[in-house]
Amino acid sequence: MSMKPRRVEDRQDHYYWKAKKEGYRSRAAYKLLQMDRKFGIIRKGYWVLDLGASPGGWSQVAVELGASVVAVDLAPMKPIDGVVFIQGDITSKETREMIRGVREKFDVVICDASPKITGHWDIDHYRSVELVEAAFSMAREFLKPGGSFVVKMFQGQETPRLYSEFKKHFRFKKLHSPPASRKRSSEIYFIGKGFGGKFRPKRDDTD
Repeated sequence: MSMKPRRVEDRQDHYYWKAKKEGYRSRAAYKLLQMDRKFGIIRKGYWVLDLGASPGGWSQVAVELGASVVAVDLAPMKPIDGVVFIQGDITSKETREMIRGVREKFDVVICDASPKITGHWDIDHYRSVELVEAAFSMAREFLKPGGSFVVKMFQGQETPRLYSEFKKHFRFKKLHSPPASRKRSSEIYFIGKGFGGKFRPKRDDTD
């Protein structure tokens, strides 16, 4: 990732400059830090599968929190100590086999991937949905029982459906927007903890 500000919003963004100063590869690192501080997602000794990982901000945070990481992305990523990087498509059988060659099951699956933005809200939302569903498919395959899943989605008409589907599989479930998300962004994160089977329904946890 180039550290030169490329857009006006970068030049005016607190977290952009904070990331540059503190050595994170992207401002998104603070989103994971904030969510982990609030929800306790990653612990020392965990194995984390980071989907759509490049340039590596979330992988950096996971390593700092004491985890070992397998990072996956179509784009290349510069090496990080404690991270095994796999360049591949998360929807492909070959990529899944490469992941399985490193680790069969993970304590946490995280995904901060975004589709290529077109500027057309409907298109961007549905492309986001495709990514989110692919990440959830990976989580169902690779998460240990009791594991955690964090994924970014763009809010839209499919958000309630996705939440309704995902929450069946986690004891704790919540939609959350960390302070580091840009105020004008439509992104929101699904956080699920306690993976494994269907649970007795409780009151809505989205508040």
